[in-house]
Amino acid sequence: MKVIKLLVLAAIVSTGFASCNSASKNAQKEAEVLSIYVDSVDGLTPVYSAESWNLIDDGYRERVLVAEANTADLSADEKVKLEESKAKYENLKAKYELNIKEMESAALASSKPNYKMLLRDRLFGEGKVGDDMKFLYVTGDNIRGVYENFVDQVADKKSDFTREDWDEINVLYEALDTRKNVVEPNLSSKDNMKIAGLKVRYASIAATHRGGTKVDENKEAKQ
Repeated sequence: MKVIKLLVLAAIVSTGFASCNSASKNAQKEAEVLSIYVDSVDGLTPVYSAESWNLIDDGYRERVLVAEANTADLSADEKVKLEESKAKYENLKAKYELNIKEMESAALASSKPNYKMLLRDRLFGEGKVGDDMKFLYVTGDNIRGVYENFVDQVADKKSDFTREDWDEINVLYEALDTRKNVVEPNLSSKDNMKIAGLKVRYASIAATHRGGTKVDENKEAKQ
């Protein structure tokens, strides 16, 4: 809406100068129209979107073409002022384009799925592990099952994980171990022994596939 008002304002200004008939006066009019337009853009509350900017830029291009077509009839001082208006607009253009690019990048980033959260949900169940990775849902009664599910999931998908995945998996594994230390007094000897075996199994899988993933990625990077 503000952009539309801006375009209307510029049109009104153009009409107000219609009575000036001499070439010099007409050139002054067009240069002043451009200056007023640029100042109006500068005074707008910015809306950093491609659609908004395209409207502004279309209005500017129409006016600058007319103003430049009449520069021969401007005085030296008026030519300087015209160039100042054009330079001011270029600065505004750079500001808008930078902010539009940043907003588009932010929107794109926010639309991408959080791969870490997806990985946690896959290995432990949806919503089980938060950003703090405290594993508060894990108790002495269920920790064996948590380890079993975790190791089974890692074993099943081991060939699909990237090096970045493996780094995150290892962080999760260490956080689970930290939780085990907390609940260990409530563990049965049988569960403790089973978990020890699962830890050995995980270490073997990680040593083989995590290292292999790094080698493969390094080869790809060199090619």
